[in-house]
Amino acid sequence: MSRRLLFLILFVIIGSALLFVPLPMPGSYAGRTIENAGHMPLFLFGTLFLIAVLRHDFRQEGVRLYALAGLLGVAAGFLTEAIQKPLQRDASWEDAFEDAVGVVCALALHAALSRPNRLKVAARVLLLSVALVCLVTYVTPIVNMTRAYMHRSKQFPVLASFDSGAQLFWIVGYGIHREIRDGALDVTFERDRFPGFSFFEPAPDWSRFKNLVIDVENPDAEVLHLGVRVHDRGRHRGRRFTDRFNRNFEIAAGERRVLSIPLEEIRHGPRQRLMNMAHISDLTLFMSRQEGARHVRLHQVRLE
Repeated sequence: MSRRLLFLILFVIIGSALLFVPLPMPGSYAGRTIENAGHMPLFLFGTLFLIAVLRHDFRQEGVRLYALAGLLGVAAGFLTEAIQKPLQRDASWEDAFEDAVGVVCALALHAALSRPNRLKVAARVLLLSVALVCLVTYVTPIVNMTRAYMHRSKQFPVLASFDSGAQLFWIVGYGIHREIRDGALDVTFERDRFPGFSFFEPAPDWSRFKNLVIDVENPDAEVLHLGVRVHDRGRHRGRRFTDRFNRNFEIAAGERRVLSIPLEEIRHGPRQRLMNMAHISDLTLFMSRQEGARHVRLHQVRLE
């Protein structure tokens, strides 16, 4: 057995072990982005190992070499995602796509750089362009994450304003359609039970402020029943309905209203403890009743 093949087997064993080992990544936007960023380079280097083994140990050349390496690499990506399902890991089509991007990038780089004298200039430029597109695809989520954190830090104590699309990176919706329109977040509640949207991972330290202020508008001809919910990082998941702050508001038809909620009331929201105001984890707005308006415009959320 060649040294190349031994290195490939070792690489596969280490990569496979990651499927069974919980990674010490925080459940934050940065943590998820960094974890996802590992897919593309892992499959890029894995495919380069595979090309070397197929070429030198199995005597594969030309189109057949790259076709076999690409097929095996992409299949390995789909297999790793399929294996994660029963292991209750975070399997997704997005991860499989990132794996495939790594495979394609490796194929393009190897084909362009391994034997440049055999390629026409146009073919080499095309292959390097493909590799560049793969690298841009890889870097884009990291750039977006950096922009989102910079935007969040710059606007604090404003928690949400909609003069930038970066705000959408912090919003997790369920049962809604959303878009930024004329400087406000325009949300339509679909036919779902308690549809709403969460500002995931806001700037967490609210301890120096007095009030949570929500500038909201009901553009419909019916009353809007709007719920506001706040969690901290220490919430007890077994007491999901009592270990948080909840309040319902009625916004009249056509009314734009500024809701001011004392943070001391939010602090006393959980029934069996005080909320940790230095470690707020998310703020959720949702439709608290099935009847009434199904449309809301959110202009700003801030601390005062």
